[in-house]
Amino acid sequence: MLLGIVLHASLPYFSRRLGFERVWPAGDDQSLLLFVVFDLIHIWRMPVFFLLAGFFAHLVLERRSDAAFACDRLRRIALPLLLFGPVMAVALPPIWLYGWFGTISPETLRAGLTTLPRLESSGDLVAHLWFLYYLLLMYAALMALRYAGRHWRRRGPAGLAAGRLVAAAAYSRAPVLLALGAALLIVLRGGDESKPIWPLNVPDVLYGMLFFLYGYGLYARRTLLERLRDADVVAALLVVAGALFLARLVLLGTLDEGSTGGEAELVGRLELAGAVVYGSLAALSSVALLGLFELALPSPRAWVRWLADSSYWIYLMHLPVVAFLTFWLAHLDRQGWLERATGLAWGAELKFLAASVATAAVGALSYRYLVRDTPLGTLLNGSRGRSRASR
Repeated sequence: MLLGIVLHASLPYFSRRLGFERVWPAGDDQSLLLFVVFDLIHIWRMPVFFLLAGFFAHLVLERRSDAAFACDRLRRIALPLLLFGPVMAVALPPIWLYGWFGTISPETLRAGLTTLPRLESSGDLVAHLWFLYYLLLMYAALMALRYAGRHWRRRGPAGLAAGRLVAAAAYSRAPVLLALGAALLIVLRGGDESKPIWPLNVPDVLYGMLFFLYGYGLYARRTLLERLRDADVVAALLVVAGALFLARLVLLGTLDEGSTGGEAELVGRLELAGAVVYGSLAALSSVALLGLFELALPSPRAWVRWLADSSYWIYLMHLPVVAFLTFWLAHLDRQGWLERATGLAWGAELKFLAASVATAAVGALSYRYLVRDTPLGTLLNGSRGRSRASR
């Protein structure tokens, strides 16, 4: 969740280079390094998020009834979407207009609102909160699947044996089936990562749901986490993931050359290979990161729990802050103000770092003093039931 700040802070510094400045206002300094950072995180961040969401959905369902689970998800997922979605719908368009025009005035508002692009890639007007909408769809699908599963189990030993066979193949230290499913859905999705509220981008929803359901099943097969708690296994997974990422970068570079050369057949083959590598990399990275953090954090730590609690709030509020800061720094740099004030040449990486740190600080401080011990904090994180001394 917190890495959303990093991703959104980096976008202005390659949106012009990649040709989507019309969607995301660009700074004058463009950075290949920040694109690589973005791409590396983007590949696994939401797959891991949905995987963990499925894992903890199973945990809650094991401890509580289906009805109690549904009420809890409506309160902690649907209600924040209803509360913060309208805020984003109102706050983000003026910030984007400021990013393009460098000022907010009646004239720019009139000019910009008539040409403001559709925002399907960012969840329409709810923007970065599309993931809450997707989660609600996944929870509804999960409840339907649980109902169907009860019917399947009543079919007797044949149904149970088939289920065990699939599970044994899926939950191994080499996530082959997960990788194949992810690669297939990436091929079906093509380059379309749009997230409209309606009509749904079905391959995109199914891609997230694949990891959600994998996480749901993982909770019942937690022995895999114990097997992943092996330094050699984690190292092997990370090495293979690193090799796949390098292959992805090579494919992206070759694709860029092929597309400019107009070789349609070559471009098609490269895109297919890129989709397979992308899906495989997402699956492998997700499992590798589970093992890595099982090794790195074998027991609870207070500061990790605090960050986990804060991440939901920080993600909800961060986009207007980080977007405005990156756009503001871009306009200050165009005016030469940053260099005059600091004596430094503000390249893309320095502006990215400043916006990321400032946004994280605003998010953490606002959570600590305005959210954590309030009804909003309870809504987002549930009742913590801990003493003030332990916070």
